[in-house]
Amino acid sequence: MAKHPPALLNPKERGAALLLVLVALAFLMPLALLLSDFAFRRQRQVNARQQNLAGQAAVRGALDLTMARLQSGRIVLVGPDQSARFELEEPETRLVRVRVSREPDAVVTLGGRVLGPEDAAEANVDQLGIDNLGGAVREYRRLEIYVVEAESPARSPFGAVRLLAVVARLDTNEVVCLGTRYDRGYFP
Repeated sequence: MAKHPPALLNPKERGAALLLVLVALAFLMPLALLLSDFAFRRQRQVNARQQNLAGQAAVRGALDLTMARLQSGRIVLVGPDQSARFELEEPETRLVRVRVSREPDAVVTLGGRVLGPEDAAEANVDQLGIDNLGGAVREYRRLEIYVVEAESPARSPFGAVRLLAVVARLDTNEVVCLGTRYDRGYFP
């Protein structure tokens, strides 16, 4: 006849052990729910950050494309207060609306000072000067100033990303970005 191993609990102690397990579960359940809530919130934050980065990359790509179009002559704005609009939409990317507007030209001195409108009208942009190395350089440079607004609209549950940039075309026809600002949120 085979022997049964001794029981871990006596039949009288089983009820007390069951009660102890139920009390432990009741004590640990709120902690487990709290931890799962924290994990869920963190995952939502990660997803929102990825969407923000995707929107930021989309509007930055639109700025780079706009600069290339300005340099190649595909966007031509003859004078101040003119603007052009276009949309970029490619499969599996975010829609981006772009507005390029021309601002009044700026005149910059050899020392980097921006002249006011009165002084700029008097400046001879064809005048040459001498730099520290003894080479001939332009004493004044006229810059065509453009404001680029690129916006990737909001897609639920993520807000829109808007890029504002100031771009200048140098007298050598090179287009450079002078500054950018990103905004995130829900815009009208």
